[in-house]
Amino acid sequence: MSLTQPVTTRHDASPEEREFVLKQIYQQVLERQLYEFERKQLADLEKDFMKGKIGIRHFLKSLAVRPIYLELFYEKSSNVKFIENACKHFLGRAPKNNEELHEWDDILIRRGVGAMVSELVDSEEYRKSFGYFTVPYWHEHRFESATEYIENEQLGHEHAGQRGWAIPTHYQHELHIDCDGGTCVREEDKLAVKPVQTPPEPLDFPSDTKITPRHIQRLSVCVKEIAEILSFYPQPVDQQEIETDFQQKVLEYVSAINASLLFKN
Repeated sequence: MSLTQPVTTRHDASPEEREFVLKQIYQQVLERQLYEFERKQLADLEKDFMKGKIGIRHFLKSLAVRPIYLELFYEKSSNVKFIENACKHFLGRAPKNNEELHEWDDILIRRGVGAMVSELVDSEEYRKSFGYFTVPYWHEHRFESATEYIENEQLGHEHAGQRGWAIPTHYQHELHIDCDGGTCVREEDKLAVKPVQTPPEPLDFPSDTKITPRHIQRLSVCVKEIAEILSFYPQPVDQQEIETDFQQKVLEYVSAINASLLFKN
């Protein structure tokens, strides 16, 4: 989840204040806190930030090209979904429309991740929204349409990977699909009524009735399920140990009268 409140620092911030700002940066950009082994990978970057050698913007640009960020959001993602996440992390909003997605995609393809993120962080929009001392956060701004508002609401509450790594929110709306949980389905399919599956009717026939292929087929299914039950018991299997399960499964297919013939001593 993204930050929703501004977090700022200053040139003479204390080590404790800088440590707090670091955690907020990780929450905004990585959407979680680092594990200890991951912090070791960023030790040099953290050291420069803690000593005041680099500021928030420099830290963001450097973090974006480190393996931890690339592995989380770039390597397993489509370009357009990565762009959506990058706008979320560094501008605090969703991409506005197809045109903006295409513009960033062109930069990403021609110049790479580092150049694209630098363009985001060096942009006029970033400067006006966050300046030099504020961590990017998910903030209120004027929306051009109801669709843009809805897309921002969805992305702002989305956990990393919650709706997959392929299709950005804007395209999901255009295609009328829902990718919640990582699997995309058409909205109309979600509303379709699924037929109710009814259990098979028990076989109940007089003793003089001949066994038909249909009966054999049903009994074969029963035997298969019994075999699956037996596979859960340690070998060799004790007959007394499985008798109850066996009887219960048979009763799903035949009447109690006919089933009793199977269990006579």
